[in-house]
Amino acid sequence: MPKTLINFVHANGFPAGSYQTLFHYFPKEYQVVSHEKYGHDAHYPVKDNWQPLVDELINFVKKQLVINNQQQVINVGHSFGGVIAFIAACQQPQLFKGLIMLDPPVVTGSTAVAVKLLKKMRLIDRFSPAGKAKVRRTHWPLGTDIAKLFAHRKLFKNFDRRCLDDYISHGVIERNNQLELVFSAQVEADIFRNLAANLSRYKNQLNVPASLIYADKTDVLPHIYFKKFVKLNKSIHIKTTQGGHMFPLERPEDTAQLIADTITLWSE
Repeated sequence: MPKTLINFVHANGFPAGSYQTLFHYFPKEYQVVSHEKYGHDAHYPVKDNWQPLVDELINFVKKQLVINNQQQVINVGHSFGGVIAFIAACQQPQLFKGLIMLDPPVVTGSTAVAVKLLKKMRLIDRFSPAGKAKVRRTHWPLGTDIAKLFAHRKLFKNFDRRCLDDYISHGVIERNNQLELVFSAQVEADIFRNLAANLSRYKNQLNVPASLIYADKTDVLPHIYFKKFVKLNKSIHIKTTQGGHMFPLERPEDTAQLIADTITLWSE
């Protein structure tokens, strides 16, 4: 019996390899495929509302379906990855048999209008993580204890140590006689500043089983934003889990179980 194919879509700034510990806890009947870095291929530049990155996801999935002799995948996306996974499922539903969005930055209604205005006026860097990303330190001297350095940062302080090690192994490389981030800080900033603010156009267009799981201590958006978003597509089941915005890397075993339980419910 063929394995259930999961296409995992990473958060902005976190190469897919950062989630290896999470993948390890998936049941053996699941097979995970994942594009390592979105936004780094010149054929799919970062543009407004992330459409080229949605195209990058769709084309990656099509190739994986051929390679693995499958008809459909389950899309699981974290943060930014959850949003482009949602758009892809709306645009090419025949490719997907399910969608799970993990703490996605979903803006609709008046907030989306405000984001569009901020982007047009080029003020988005002041009101999004783009401002920090564009000045992010990207390199360190050889021999720097990156794990110790990152462990004290707010973003990483609650990471499972294995996930932090995964991020360092796949997100930092020795290059140019120094240690450098693999994920371009410029691409990361561009992704943030081009936040998808057109999600309302996909009202009632999602035709696959779907779940949105947000963290009880998330700082990506107030909880009401998730609830407003799911009203646009009533097929989306919403639930809460413990942790912060990075909960898949804070609680990988629990997150894997949560994803597996969600998929199991669809087959009952």
